[in-house]
Amino acid sequence: MKSRDEIEAAYRAETMASHAQWERSKSSMPGGMVKGAYWYPPYPIYMESGEGCYLTDLDGRRLVDFANHHTAMILGHSHPDVLAETARWLNAGIGLSAPTTLEAEAAELLCERVPSVDKVRFTNSGTEATLHASRLVRAATGRKKLAKFEGAYHGSHDSLEVSVAPSLQDAGDAASPEAVPEWDGMSRATEDTIVLPYNDPETCALILREHKDEIAAVFYDGKPGTLEIPDDFTRFLRDITAELGILMVMDEVISFRVGYSGYQSLCGVEPDLTTFGKVIGGGLPVGAFGGRADLMDMLDNTRPGSTVYQSGTYSGNPLTLAAGIANMKALTPDAYEHLDALGERLADGLRHAFTTAGVPARVVQRGSLLHSYFLDADTSVSDYRILTEHNGDLAHDLFIATTLEGSFTGKGEFVLSTPMDDGHIDDLIEATERVLVA
Repeated sequence: MKSRDEIEAAYRAETMASHAQWERSKSSMPGGMVKGAYWYPPYPIYMESGEGCYLTDLDGRRLVDFANHHTAMILGHSHPDVLAETARWLNAGIGLSAPTTLEAEAAELLCERVPSVDKVRFTNSGTEATLHASRLVRAATGRKKLAKFEGAYHGSHDSLEVSVAPSLQDAGDAASPEAVPEWDGMSRATEDTIVLPYNDPETCALILREHKDEIAAVFYDGKPGTLEIPDDFTRFLRDITAELGILMVMDEVISFRVGYSGYQSLCGVEPDLTTFGKVIGGGLPVGAFGGRADLMDMLDNTRPGSTVYQSGTYSGNPLTLAAGIANMKALTPDAYEHLDALGERLADGLRHAFTTAGVPARVVQRGSLLHSYFLDADTSVSDYRILTEHNGDLAHDLFIATTLEGSFTGKGEFVLSTPMDDGHIDDLIEATERVLVA
């Protein structure tokens, strides 16, 4: 590949409008962005519009969108059904201070798709969904501690934003991970959170048995397409939590996109609660949590004695629900079959590209989610600590270089949408081959 200086010089030459916007934005926003996730050096590309599987940036460049707005735009941008339903409710009223028929329709769709979900509540984000789920499991069990896996992200709140990407110096022994707060300013993170290692059933069983009387629930993201976690491990976790009387909360905020009924259906498990987000909102801010009726009914404040309260001015707003209903109706089994085929084609093509270029890499794929890691190709990416050996500098350079070739990716993350076809996949593979040998 070309040197980083050469790649970034070409990037600057093609994205001058984005650079000017970034310089302007820094005076009114920290870092010049509305959120930290948008940052990458030398500066981010600012987008102007999206249509289908394409984005157009401020410089007028048309890019194939493999970033997919953090996995949320599974139907691509400006899907006609989503636009039509959103427009209908935009004209009817954005916020009506009362329930609408959309709430039940969206809830019924989720309950029909996911066998483990009897009832559901909507929020504004996946973060809110896991926040309310954490309160619910604590109230249901009378226990205060939560367990989660090292390297898993369950939203930005103090109970669960723990050991998401800790330094190995702070993380402790792999068989007994330390609870490491992700950021300064977090409260009680190390006191109330127990951290588990992925893909190690024996150690997980030991930790859970030791703390079974303290743990309200295990929050679990199987990370399909990101880590290589066997489905058997997910089934083990369901069995051990059920045996010990610990609730299992399945985080499907991202993984719901890999199957018609989510990742849990591919593994054949039924958690006690599930959290949702991303694709169930059609691109608008959304979250949801649902599960067993006896647990969810603790939120029923129409009855005396309800012990948990969940609300929010914009929770379940008509625009989000209208878009989400249209999105879910369009996500048919045929749509998932199409996405699965594209995912396999891209994974095979990227593996061939890396091998041809003599670049050691591991490609992980499940459905429409893929990651590439610059590790030995025979290294199974089975837990967070293995990822610390990944060559992030090379991933960044490849990201910038393929962006210049017309594909906007996620620095080693590739997320697919239904408007894509074999041509889009092959173009990215060929671009990757070109920049690796340039």
